[in-house]
Amino acid sequence: MGEPPRQSRGLIDMAGWRLFWALVGYVAFIVILIFLYFYKPFEDFFTLVINGLAYDNAMFWVVLIAAIIGFCGYHWRAYRLYIVQRHSVDGMVLTSLRGSTFIAILFCAGAAVQSLLILCVYLLQDGYTLGTEFGERVGAVIALLILTVIFCLIFWLLKVIRQASAASATADTGSYRLQ
Repeated sequence: MGEPPRQSRGLIDMAGWRLFWALVGYVAFIVILIFLYFYKPFEDFFTLVINGLAYDNAMFWVVLIAAIIGFCGYHWRAYRLYIVQRHSVDGMVLTSLRGSTFIAILFCAGAAVQSLLILCVYLLQDGYTLGTEFGERVGAVIALLILTVIFCLIFWLLKVIRQASAASATADTGSYRLQ
């Protein structure tokens, strides 16, 4: 028969190559985020989409705090359920992706509402014009709404994939089980 699972402080250790590829994935993700942070076209796109958002906006802080708490809670729950109890990496990955997508929906929807609020404040000012500044603000609202819809579709797709894999019983007993 096979070896019993190795345990370390009550948790089951990941086997060699699986741990290696998980770490490579996390490092690649961090490198991509750092690249996007310093990549000028992405920075220009980001400032175009987030036109007018700043740290002094109350709605930004509410969405940010709710997203951080939700992100931590969702991933902790997924870790406890799929890694500790069921020993399923597949289930953990799908659940983590759904949680991250939900947080992206929360961020984009909150930013869209904040951009709409900024647009309304602009329209209530004396002497506003329907020029390029108005167009930039409307464009920011539309871009954020499109991003929200895209993340909603991704969330729905991950939900369908999760239900399909659960129906075929591969989500909890998939090929990537912790050993």
